[in-house]
Amino acid sequence: TSTFQLYLIFNYYMNQMKKILLSGILLLSVMAVNAQRTSIGITAGGGTAWMSDINQDVTFNPAWNAGATLVYSTARHWGFGVDVKYSREGVRFTYPGFAPYSGQTMSTRVGSDYIRVPLRAIYFFNTDEKSFRPNISVGPSFGFLTGGSVNTYDGNEKMIAKSLVKDSFNAFDFGVQGTLGASFMVSDGIWFSADLAYYHGLIQQNKTGSSNMMNRNLGINLGLRF
Repeated sequence: TSTFQLYLIFNYYMNQMKKILLSGILLLSVMAVNAQRTSIGITAGGGTAWMSDINQDVTFNPAWNAGATLVYSTARHWGFGVDVKYSREGVRFTYPGFAPYSGQTMSTRVGSDYIRVPLRAIYFFNTDEKSFRPNISVGPSFGFLTGGSVNTYDGNEKMIAKSLVKDSFNAFDFGVQGTLGASFMVSDGIWFSADLAYYHGLIQQNKTGSSNMMNRNLGINLGLRF
């Protein structure tokens, strides 16, 4: 009986893999047929990141990202985009020191490293024969924690404690990203893009405590697609 159950489980997952492969082949076929409307390239950006529900003085926390991007656009206004990028996020905050650091302003800096995959439904305000295409987009964003540290400093900027982000925060993040920007055709088949992007996390990240800490970030992303 156990062998038969294993066979059923194996057969089920094989069928699921076949469906995924067929879906991928179909998607690639559609993109190949419409290659003139599909562009791939690189993207990078910077800004600030923070977390919600922190009862301390949150300060500016530099954030940045870099990776690959793909955009498919129809002949008129709609399109679809997907990015795969490395993203440095986290939060910084200060608070009054405790013994033996009484009278000092201490700080904690959380630097979280993610592989982030945002999916975007894009609306272009111009058709594809225009060289300037303002656009807006919205869609889900998936984050997979890969590393990072939580560092605590005294009032003299001396590190007094360090731990791994994965010990205090969850390994998976999910939220919604919205962008406002434009694409410029700088040469035949080459597009430069600039987008103002805001990410709003929807899943609590801290493993302990009563706070509901969720990721937030705001920044500008630049891209070059071919």
